[in-house]
Amino acid sequence: RALITGQCKDIGKFKVPSLRGLAGRAPYFHNGSAKTLMDVVNFYNQRFNIGFTDEEKQDLVNFLNAL
Repeated sequence: RALITGQCKDIGKFKVPSLRGLAGRAPYFHNGSAKTLMDVVNFYNQRFNIGFTDEEKQDLVNFLNAL
C-alpha cells in the first residue's frame, strides 16, 4: 500500500489472503467455476500462456495441496 500512497504509515497496511489450507476451500474463483486446484492451474496456464508441462502443473498442484 505504501508504494501507491507514498506514505510511511501505509507500510504493511494491505494484507493478502493466505494460501494456507487452500486445498480445503474448493470450489475456486468468485463463481466456483474451478472445482479443483488443477482447474485453477490450467486456467492460469492458458490465460497467461505460461507453458507449464503436465509434470510442472502436477508439481504445482501438489505444492498447493501441501500448504
